[in-house]
Amino acid sequence: MAGDKTGGDQGDPFDPWSPAKPLASQKGLAAGMGGKDAVRAAILNAEEEPKTAELGRDDPFPGQKMDGAEPGKWSADEFGLPPGCPVMPLGTDNGQFFFLDTIGQLRVLKEGEFGQGPLNGLFMGRHLWLYWAFPKKNADGAVTGWRAEKVRECLMAACGRKGAWSPANKVRGRGFWTDRQGNLILHCGDRLITRRGEEPLGEFEGAVYPTRPAINRPWPEALAGRPGPALDLLPHLRAWNWVRPELDPVLLLGWIVMAMVGGALDWRPECFILGDKGSGKSTLQRDIKALFGDGIIQTGDTTAAGIYQDLQFDSLPVAIDEFEGKADTRKQKAVIELARLSCSGAPMMRGGDNHKGTKFFGRSAYLFSSINTPPLDPQDLSRLALLRLRPHAEGAVRPVIPDPRFQEIGRQLIRRVWDEWHRWPAVYQGWREFLAGCGHDGRGQDTFGTLMAAADIAIGEDAGALKIALGTYCDRAAWTDHFEVSGMFEHDDASENWRLCLNHILSTRIDAWKNGTRHTVGEVLTEFWERSDPAAKLSGDQEPISYNEARKLLEQTGMTLMKPTVKDGAFELLIPDQHTELYKLMRDSKWAGEMSAGSWKYALQAAPDDYWRNASARIDGLKKRGTAFRLNAILVSRKEAES
Repeated sequence: MAGDKTGGDQGDPFDPWSPAKPLASQKGLAAGMGGKDAVRAAILNAEEEPKTAELGRDDPFPGQKMDGAEPGKWSADEFGLPPGCPVMPLGTDNGQFFFLDTIGQLRVLKEGEFGQGPLNGLFMGRHLWLYWAFPKKNADGAVTGWRAEKVRECLMAACGRKGAWSPANKVRGRGFWTDRQGNLILHCGDRLITRRGEEPLGEFEGAVYPTRPAINRPWPEALAGRPGPALDLLPHLRAWNWVRPELDPVLLLGWIVMAMVGGALDWRPECFILGDKGSGKSTLQRDIKALFGDGIIQTGDTTAAGIYQDLQFDSLPVAIDEFEGKADTRKQKAVIELARLSCSGAPMMRGGDNHKGTKFFGRSAYLFSSINTPPLDPQDLSRLALLRLRPHAEGAVRPVIPDPRFQEIGRQLIRRVWDEWHRWPAVYQGWREFLAGCGHDGRGQDTFGTLMAAADIAIGEDAGALKIALGTYCDRAAWTDHFEVSGMFEHDDASENWRLCLNHILSTRIDAWKNGTRHTVGEVLTEFWERSDPAAKLSGDQEPISYNEARKLLEQTGMTLMKPTVKDGAFELLIPDQHTELYKLMRDSKWAGEMSAGSWKYALQAAPDDYWRNASARIDGLKKRGTAFRLNAILVSRKEAES
C-alpha cells in the first residue's frame, strides 16, 4: 500500500496526501514557500476560513430569478425537489423523516414538526433559496415570504421516493471506517478522506457521513524513512512505574493506536489502568487527551446514557478517569456493559420518546482508570488489558511533552496507521497465532493480538532506536514470558461462568446454620467427603459427619447428597433446577432467575461433561430433577490445598 509517497512530481494517485493530489487545506500553500517543510508548517499553523462562510451568498433576493428561472417556476428533479435543493432527503421510517441540512448535519423531523421554525433550522443560511423555490406572494405578485406547507409536501414526498431508511448502521460519524474494499476512510468531522482523496461529506458508498465538529487530521506527509511518533511516545509512557515495565507501556501504546482506528476494526479491547493515588493515572489521562484533541470523549464522571448521547454515531474512543468500584455499582455496570458491546460492535437498543426505541452500534474503544475496579465479570476480563501502576519512585521526574508536540504525535500516529493499513491483516494474524501458542483462547487472541498488532505498526522502523522486538525487528518469541497465560494477572479472576455459579452455591453462608459449626455448603461437603472418600481422607480431631447428617443439612438449602451410582463410586451433590430455599440462596446473584425458573441450571451445565450428569432425587419428600456434581471433581481436600 502506501510507502513514502513524497518523491516525484506526479505523486501517487492512490495517496490522498500526495503532492499531485493535495487536500483542500493544502491547496495554494506550496507556491513560493520553500518546499515540503514550509508546506507542512503552513498546514499546521494556517487558520482555514470555515466552508460555511459562503453559505447562501449566491442566493437571489426575494422576487429575483435563479439560474434564469422565476420564483416558483422550476422543473423538479427525480425526487420532486427544486434543482439544487440545499437539503438532502435520506428516507423515512415509521413517521420520522431524515435529512442532511444545509451544512450536512443529520436532522430528524417527525410528521408534526414541519412548521416554519423547524424548516428554518433545516434550511439555515439558505432561507433566500426558500423564497425563490416556494414563494408566497401578495395580491400584487410580490414575494413576501415562503410557503411552509409546500416545503413540507415536497420534503415528505422526496423521503417517500427515497424509501424506508434508518440511521442504524447507515450513519458514520467521526473516526475511522472502511470502504467496500476494506480500505480506510477517515471522517474528520469537516471532511471525508478516502483512498481516492478528499470526498464531499454526505452519502458515500451507501453510508452517510454527516458534518460534525472537526477533529485531528492526519499528518500531511508520509513517515517512511523518517523518525516516527513512537520514538517520543513510547519512552514517555515507559516513564511511569508500571508493574510490568516492559509490557504495559507497549499495551497502552497499542490501545492508543487501536482506539484511533477503532471503527475500522472487528474488535476493540478495553484498557484498565489501576494504581493508588500518586501513581500518575490522571496525568496519563491528560496526556492521552492531548494526543487525541477533540477526537476522544473524556470524562471523570458519567453514565452509559451520557456516553452514547455524546458519541451519537462517532467511533471515537472513550476515556473515563476515577472509575471507582462503589457500594452501588449499577451506574458502573451499565458503562461496562456499553464498553463490552462496543468491543464487537454489537447492536444496542435504547428507549426513546413515543415508545420508539433507538438502535445503534457502538464502535468505540474504552480506557478506564481507577484505584479500585468495579465488579468485572469473566466476559469483561476477557476483553481488557489490566495495566497496574505503582506510585512514582522517590525523586523520579516524569518527562513532559508540550501539548503542541502531543498534537503532532497524534496526527503522525493517524498517518502511520493509514500508510501501514495494508499490513494489518498479516500482523494481526501473526500475533493471534503466537498468543494461541502461549495458551490464550480465541478471546485472548483477539484482545492482546489487537493491542500488540497496533503497537507493532506504530513502532515500525523505529524498533531499532527503541531497542524493542517489534516493528521492523519484530521477534514474537521474545514476548513469550510476558504472554504465558499462567503468569498474566488478567486471567487471575477469569473463572468460567459455571465455576463462579458453583462457587457461589458452595461458599454463601447459610442463615439456618448460623448457630452451628458449619456455615457453608462447601464446608459440609468437604468434611463429609474427607471422611468418606479414601483418596481424600485426612486424619484429624474433628468429629466426622455422616451421610445422613450431611444430607439433612443440605436439604435445608434445597439441595441433597446422593450415594455413589457411577463407575468411580463418587458421592454427588444434587442441585435441583427449582427449589424455594435454593432460590433464596441464589437471590441477588446473576443466576437467580425467578422462583419457578432459576437460571443456575444452564450456567452449571456448561461445566465439563465428566463433572456432572442430569439426575433426580427426593428432597423434602418430593422428587426433584437437577444437576448432580461429583464431589471428587469439584472439591479440593485440605491435604491438596496445603500442598
